Amino acid sequence: MKKNTVTLLLLISLNVIAQKKTKIFFEDFVECFHPYKTTESIFIYNSPNENKIAELSALTEPHCWYKFAISESKDGWLKIENMLVLPACDDNELNKNIGKYKGKWIKAKNLKINIGHSGEIKIDCLKDKTDKGFAESGYRFYSEPTINSEIEFCINGYVESELIEINGTWAKLKIEYDGQLYIGWIQKKYQCAYPWTTCPVYD
Repeated sequence: MKKNTVTLLLLISLNVIAQKKTKIFFEDFVECFHPYKTTESIFIYNSPNENKIAELSALTEPHCWYKFAISESKDGWLKIENMLVLPACDDNELNKNIGKYKGKWIKAKNLKINIGHSGEIKIDCLKDKTDKGFAESGYRFYSEPTINSEIEFCINGYVESELIEINGTWAKLKIEYDGQLYIGWIQKKYQCAYPWTTCPVYD
């Protein structure tokens, strides 16, 4: 009986640890990542344009990305809620205190969000502007951070975008594809800040 109790407690502990390690999604915030192929450092400031307090060197290890949860944006700047280094750099110092730079600011540059899944890429405007849900015709991008605004374009396939600003959990993204520039707002449930895996869709 005692042996069974110890085994059960061990299994519960391992399960709790596993859950903590996979707690990388933050549903209440826009999330983005800094791709490892980018060679520029990330500078962290106390406030926009003032008092640089830290420099994060570009990561060189494959399968390691800086991932940020963002709580606010202002004039090309993003306010940090928390940050992690994932997935292959679990022992990175920043992972010991993910809120170390909470309330600090970074420039909205080279910060990415992935959209969509595998398949042929197609970017186009919907013919029926009244259809504002997610369906076979693609991921909707809006002119404003509300589904009551105009649909600017939609995407099929998989694209990488650059984060411009946020409003609540909406993200304003810039996409360069086939020689054209597309800008629009997208809902949280279709944003993916994880280049190493697919993301859940939140309802």
